[in-house]
Amino acid sequence: MADKDVKVSEAAEDAAPAEPAAQGEQSEVAQSEAEQSEIGKSEIVRPEAAQPEAGRRRAWRAVAALGAATIILGGFGVWATLQANSERGSAAAQNTALTDGPATAAVRREIAAAVNTIFSYNYANTAATRRAAQGLLTGPAVREYDTLFALVTKNAPAQKLVVTTKVTNTGVEMLNGDRARLLVFANQQDTRAGTGQTSYAGAMFAVTALRQGGRWKVENIDTFSG
Repeated sequence: MADKDVKVSEAAEDAAPAEPAAQGEQSEVAQSEAEQSEIGKSEIVRPEAAQPEAGRRRAWRAVAALGAATIILGGFGVWATLQANSERGSAAAQNTALTDGPATAAVRREIAAAVNTIFSYNYANTAATRRAAQGLLTGPAVREYDTLFALVTKNAPAQKLVVTTKVTNTGVEMLNGDRARLLVFANQQDTRAGTGQTSYAGAMFAVTALRQGGRWKVENIDTFSG
């Protein structure tokens, strides 16, 4: 029995150091895993850290794009302003109604007198009005007036109409050499002879005028009726 006890004791002594060795190996493995974990953490970029950086890059690109658009639009705005000023300056240079007072006054005076004559008539002598109008009209206005006055010649005697037209104001929109365009305001009085019935009406229309032989004549009338 003594020999058996000795052998068991020796076996126990030989086996005892194995446990610390195992614990040491486990400690080394745990330390190695911890070191690898720290290394992995340092290499991985956190999403919340990456997002602000990406956002800043996008913001800079957006600002750059807006800056380029502002430069383009600003350049276009300067060009458009210069172009508009150039066109207005060119038109103003050609439109002497803005600078030539005597010429503007002459066309206003002569066209007002022409309109008063052309659109005033007496049923008893419509031929006199038509003759006078022939020297005050030119171009398309001659044909238009002939068509209109054919109705006057037909209806005025039966209705005994006496029509008086009076221009109240004119404005010269354009005056360029021998051509002009005016806006005309006029009042018209219609009286039926023998009845005393009188009516009044106002009119506004545009007149294109042409100077021929030193005299302004009506070339076209626009009543804005479409």
